[in-house]
Amino acid sequence: MASNTTKVTKTALIAKIADKLEVSQSQSEKFLNTFIEVVTENLKVGNEITITGFGTFKRTTRKARKGVNPKTGAPMDIAASTSVSFKTGKTLKEAV
Repeated sequence: MASNTTKVTKTALIAKIADKLEVSQSQSEKFLNTFIEVVTENLKVGNEITITGFGTFKRTTRKARKGVNPKTGAPMDIAASTSVSFKTGKTLKEAV
């Protein structure tokens, strides 16, 4: 089955926030950019960000490991990496 989802861009999100809060789009953009900046700064230093009911952003680390090149089948080393995980909160999970 095909999904009927619509991709919401940062620009569209800014417009929706501005409309809901009845503020200008520039104020909404400043809010969103500040939120992203604060979350990023905290994740960089290893902090976990929990927004009750919404979810938790957490930095995760994968150890270096051996893998196989899918094209050639040759063994290869995969470097350690750091990424971000997001676990949905109860309220968000129930709403979706």
